[in-house]
Amino acid sequence: PLFEKDLAEVKSFSRVLPALGASFATTRGGLYWQTHVQLIWTDILSKKIFEYGLDANPLRAARAYALFSVAGYDAIVAAFDAKYAYWYIRPHQFDPTVTILFAVPPHPSYPSAHAIYDGSYAEVLTYLFPRDEAVFRVPAAEAGLSRIWAGIHYRFDVDASTAMTREIGKKVINWAKNDGSH
Repeated sequence: PLFEKDLAEVKSFSRVLPALGASFATTRGGLYWQTHVQLIWTDILSKKIFEYGLDANPLRAARAYALFSVAGYDAIVAAFDAKYAYWYIRPHQFDPTVTILFAVPPHPSYPSAHAIYDGSYAEVLTYLFPRDEAVFRVPAAEAGLSRIWAGIHYRFDVDASTAMTREIGKKVINWAKNDGSH
């Protein structure tokens, strides 16, 4: 039942030009989050480093970039470990009538790698800059949903990824709390 419900959601989502009924925001989101995700998040981190004055403290800035990078790399390892453990079919492979916004990556659907690393970046950035939590969580949630909007993931792919990001984030943050730099 969950598969059928989530497939129906992906299948019924309009991915045509906005003038023909799709939401410009979701079409834009699907395409935006497909491109250069690491650069998007690095720009967010770089802006926060500047806003918080960490640009004047090279060691703190380097630590922020390091924790951010560890979260991203741990996330992608976890994502692809799970992808090749489960080998879940993409929506358009199961049902060829599913439309997609762009070429689909040649790897399994479950879980969503984008949702995992976007969420992991958000977890670590929230730890580093807690008063700006919404600045990180809102785009991370949009990035995950963008995979449904693009027609290449099911909601359960994204939901599982979101749960994984919390665990990855906790591990990186727990390590950071004990790295001797406080």
